[in-house]
This record gives sequence, structure tokens and C-alpha cells, in this order.
Amino acid sequence: MRVTLAPTSPLVPLGLFREAVLLDLACPDAEAQLLKASASRGFNYRHSWLLLHNASYSPDTVETSLAPLDVLPDADVVWAARDALVDVYKVKPALPVLQTGLGLAPNCSCRQLAALWAALPTAVSRRRDLKNVFLKGVTIITQPQHFRGWSDLHNRQIDTFPKLTYPLMMLAAQDMNFRYQLRQVDLYGVFNNGSFDGMVGLLQRHRAELGLASLFIRPDRMLALDYFAETYVLRSPFIFRQPSRSAVSNVFLLPFSGGVWAASGGVAAVAALLLAALRRAPAPPPARQQLLHLALPDTCTFALGTLCQQGFHITPAVSSVRVVMFSTLMTSLFVFTAYSAKIVAILQTPSNALQTIDDLVRSPMTIGVQETTYKKVYFLESSDVATQQLYRRKIVPQGERAYHSVVAGMARVRTGFFAFLVERASGYDIITKTFTEREKCSLKEIEAFKLPHVAIPMRKHSGYRELFATRLRWQREVGLMDRVRRVWLAARPRCEQPGGGFVSVGIIDVLPALQVLAIGASIAVLLLCAELSVHALRRRTAVCRRR
Repeated sequence: MRVTLAPTSPLVPLGLFREAVLLDLACPDAEAQLLKASASRGFNYRHSWLLLHNASYSPDTVETSLAPLDVLPDADVVWAARDALVDVYKVKPALPVLQTGLGLAPNCSCRQLAALWAALPTAVSRRRDLKNVFLKGVTIITQPQHFRGWSDLHNRQIDTFPKLTYPLMMLAAQDMNFRYQLRQVDLYGVFNNGSFDGMVGLLQRHRAELGLASLFIRPDRMLALDYFAETYVLRSPFIFRQPSRSAVSNVFLLPFSGGVWAASGGVAAVAALLLAALRRAPAPPPARQQLLHLALPDTCTFALGTLCQQGFHITPAVSSVRVVMFSTLMTSLFVFTAYSAKIVAILQTPSNALQTIDDLVRSPMTIGVQETTYKKVYFLESSDVATQQLYRRKIVPQGERAYHSVVAGMARVRTGFFAFLVERASGYDIITKTFTEREKCSLKEIEAFKLPHVAIPMRKHSGYRELFATRLRWQREVGLMDRVRRVWLAARPRCEQPGGGFVSVGIIDVLPALQVLAIGASIAVLLLCAELSVHALRRRTAVCRRR
């Protein structure tokens, strides 16, 4: 601790340590120095004041000398009379000075004084009782039409952080014996024309002492107010159901590796060539007529049909041809059985295709954002390139249609190919109430940006900041704050039945097959038109030749 004389200007911090100020009240300029310290908030937790009064202790003298000063509970001021050491402070600026003797005997030694000072609790520990005074508080309800009281748990996702902070501050009021003169607003506070509106504006203009709602710790707000207790680390990720494999890839190509596909194609090609070669095998006249149908185009059709578990229109009488056909069909059966089983397994298993913001940008998934006061701010302030691309490509084109309530957004997550940026606790609350077990197990989260910490605000240079910070820290240490969090902030629902239940197959799962069918039908129509054109041309040519 550094000991300095009372300055001739407002106190300026000299380093990362507390400072002790020694002032003899008999000095001619002592009263002016006290008024300057009061105006500049020099009576605070950082500075320990020792006021020397060369006379016997008199409560009236202390009251008269300190009445014009704002010596609030954060201040550490001791009145040193000839026969007593007295701790002095005010609960509120307009109230009388509270005087508490520190129990030091007259004519004590320096050793006794040092022992007393070492054993003396801190100023804020000695001043927990605020004598049932009223302190001006301000809270926020952004949707008054849905407000049903501070203990209503039906709509926890609406104004979550005011509802979470309110019981903590009520506990603080009981703990420190004071009451609130409470005011309610519907805006957190936006900087406009040199000042803030809403709750931040009231604290900035000293029309309220402290807030009963948690705010983001932002650099612009820190110029207008102080924070004294963090309440929650807010997470706002994109929540979505991990899409099926068929939504992000061709499910009909996934069952086999490249080597298996090549081997299957090789077996079919060998079978087609072998049958075409056996066309020339010696056979009786009736069998010879059947072998004439084993031209290379026919055998290729047979090989392709075999892979698709289709038969052939003839049953050759030649044993060697039958053996080739039988072996090819048996091989195709084994391959098709494994293929079908793998298709079913793929349809049952979610994919891991979407893992980062870049994956979301490239995917066909629709993006939505929770309707909050900061819905656009942190996208615009983010320095991450992927987040900026996501905002420009997926959100800006939708306009206001991109912003939804928590209930509507999570309903789209449950039923559609949709990713929703939502406060995690609010989203979990809806998921717990409406999602099935399988739907809970398919959930995935991707964090777009880190949100600032959330803390309780207080007006700038308040005389109660350290007192409230100490008592809220005590609430965190004994578990009271964690208990309130568990009441108001839903935890992530557990996946009780991973992989259980039935999976409905939709159009998207068989879309590649429909595309092949459409392409084949289109090619067939084109070939038909070409054949008709060629046929018509030949007839016209034949007629011309006859003439």
C-alpha cells in the first residue's frame, strides 16, 4: 500500500495497487480537498482515507464535516480522533453518516495499530447492511404482451436474461437489506446521437443506480456504465438436424467402394463377352436358333439385367451357356443382397457432411436467425470470412423472412432442411418439449461467432459497485447462481435412443433413381423422334426413286 498526501487535484490511479491518503483536517485547504475528492469519486474502494482530527471524538463533528460528501459503502474512510478510530460512510448521499468504532484504545502503540489494521475486514465486508433504503433499479421486458410474471416458466425463451437476473438481484436485496424503486423499459439500449436509449441510457444519465437484467459486455457500453457480476456465458450456435446421406450425396453410389464397383462391372463384361463367344458353339438345329439371339447387344442387356436382378427371355439348351448364366445370376444375387443391406444402413445413419460454417455456405440448407436485438450486429462485426459469406449469401437475400421466433424456427429445424441460429438455452427448451428421441439424436451445432460475456450493469462510478460485486461473487461460490441458471436455462437434451426407431424414405432419397429414369425416358423419346425422322426420310427417298 502506498501512502501519499492529499492531492491538489482529483485523484488519479498511480498503478496496480491500492493507495492510502492521509489528510490532516486542521490544514486550511482540507475542506476543499474533501469536496474535490467527493466530486471526482475519490472516495472509493481503491483509496483508503485516514482523516486526522486533533480533538476528542464527537459524532456531531463527524456529521457536520462529512455531510456534504458522498462517502458511500464502497469508500474506505476512517476518522482518526485523539481518542478513537471511527469507520464512516453513508448508505445514500442524502442520509446521515454512519459511524462505527473500530475498538482501538486511546494511546495505543504502533504495533497495536498495525495488528488492528491487519485484522480489520474490508470495507465492503463491514457494510452489508444498507438499512432498508431504496435504490433505483431498471429492468427490461422486450415483449410485455407475453409477460406473465417473473416466476413464469411457460415461456422461458422470452426475455430469458432479465428473468434469470431478477431472482439473483432479489437475493442480493435480502442479503444486503435494501429495496428497489424499480422501473421497466422495453429496450436494452442503442447508441444514437451521442447517447444511449433504453436501460443503458437510464444508467448513463444516472437516472438509475443498477440494472436488473444482464447485458452484453461491449466496448461502447463500457464507456457509459460499469459491470459488476457475470451471470452466464451465452452461446448462440446454428442448430440443425444433420441431414441424411441422400440429402448431400448420391445414396446409390455409396454402398460399394471403387474396387467393388469395378469388380462388378468386370464380371458383367466378362459374362457378356463369354456368352457372345458361345454363340458359335456347336449345337443341334433347335438350339442353334436360340444361340442366334446371343448377339453382343443381347448379352450386354443380359449382363445389365442380371446386375438389376432381372431374368432373360430365353433358356438356352446348351449346357455351357446355362452354366455361364447361372454363375452370373448367383454372383449378382450375392452382390445385390449386400448392396440392398448397405442402402438400408445408409438411410438409417445421419451423415457428417456439415461440420463447419463453410459447409453450411456450400450446402443447400436454408438458414434462419432468432429474432433478437443483436440479430444483425454480430454478423456485421464478425471478422471471420466464412461467417461474412454465410450472412451475405444465405441471410441477406431473404430479408426479414430470415428472422423467426424461437418456436417457429425450431419447428422448421424439426421438420425441414433448416439451420437456425438461436440462443442455446432457448433452443434446448423447445427441443425438450417438441422433438422425438430420434430427432434429438440427429441434432448438430455449429458456432458462427463468439458472443461477449453477459453481466449485470451499474451506473458509472457507483458507490455500490464493489459491494454488489462481492455479494454476487458469494452467490456464485455457494451455488445460488448455478441453481437459478438450472431453473431458467434448459440443458442440452440427452440422446436416449441413438439410432432407434423407423426412418421414412422420401423423394430426396430416391431422387437419383428418378433422375436416371427421367434421363432415360428423355433419351428414348429423342431416339424415337430420330428413328421416325429417319424412317420418314427413307420412305420419301424410296418414293422419289420409284418416280
